[in-house]
Amino acid sequence: MNRVDRLMAYLLLFQSRGLMRAQDFAGEFEISERTVYRDIQALCEVGVPIVAMPGEGYRLMEGYYLPPISFSADEARSLYLAISMLSGLTTPGPTQQAASSALEKIRAVLPEATLHQVEALQSVIRFYAFPRPTLNFDDKTFLTLHEAIQQRKIVWLRYHAFSNEITEREVEPLELAYFGDTWVLSGYCRLRQGIRNFRLDRIDRLLLRDEQFKPRELGLRERSSGQERQTVVVRFDPTVTRWVRERQHFNLVEARDDGVMVYRPSSFEQITGWLLSWGDKMEVLEPAELRERLATTAARILAQHQDNRPGTGDRRPAT
Repeated sequence: MNRVDRLMAYLLLFQSRGLMRAQDFAGEFEISERTVYRDIQALCEVGVPIVAMPGEGYRLMEGYYLPPISFSADEARSLYLAISMLSGLTTPGPTQQAASSALEKIRAVLPEATLHQVEALQSVIRFYAFPRPTLNFDDKTFLTLHEAIQQRKIVWLRYHAFSNEITEREVEPLELAYFGDTWVLSGYCRLRQGIRNFRLDRIDRLLLRDEQFKPRELGLRERSSGQERQTVVVRFDPTVTRWVRERQHFNLVEARDDGVMVYRPSSFEQITGWLLSWGDKMEVLEPAELRERLATTAARILAQHQDNRPGTGDRRPAT
């Protein structure tokens, strides 16, 4: 038996028998106790949490479990990419540190040929969050909501909506989703009597209640967000169509070859700012109400940028 196989066998014995003495390993593998001590040291160096019990032997730290695994080159590459992405796109903190530690443990058990492949891949690939905010898995609000979902506890929150309406609500939290570039909580809102979605960055205050809830059997009305989605049809100038596809709005439902695109936002406010960012390179074909809103907004922008504002008059640059 080669050393790698023997070290894996150590883990199996630890997991099946619990407490093991050096002489037990020596007899099992027909090796000296000195070799056993070197093997134990090697396992500790790659992160296996072995606890020495004076006068008794060794055991694995309680709760530790690692089944024997082997990765193909594709599997190892996928793990490296996933953990490298996690490290590159997250805010520095315990989660990022744990990801780096896990990566080192995986490195320690990879065959040499596979290790060379993934190291070559890692040397030429980088992940950056800019200009989007980094993922923060250690954010207090995120962790509190994660705990509430697991324990099925009510949360109280003060929510600042995009409309600038501020409400206080009790919510039965159901899931967290990373949507576009922000975390969103989905849950049953007791104030609105239905499922609602809440951006975490718009939660001004959050409290975890002691009260627990049972998952509801919701009908269609309760599952509805309470907002009827609008169909918005937009034509984009050919000079920006490619860039529109690159920075596409998340409410897109259809993209046609002629530069016409169809969206289904839950409100006009959800898409108005994004449409205006394309200036005169876009035209809303329908609905008429949104066309009028954009025209009114454009007229206000024009008025704010004209030179005949009070105080500007006929002033000319000094010579």
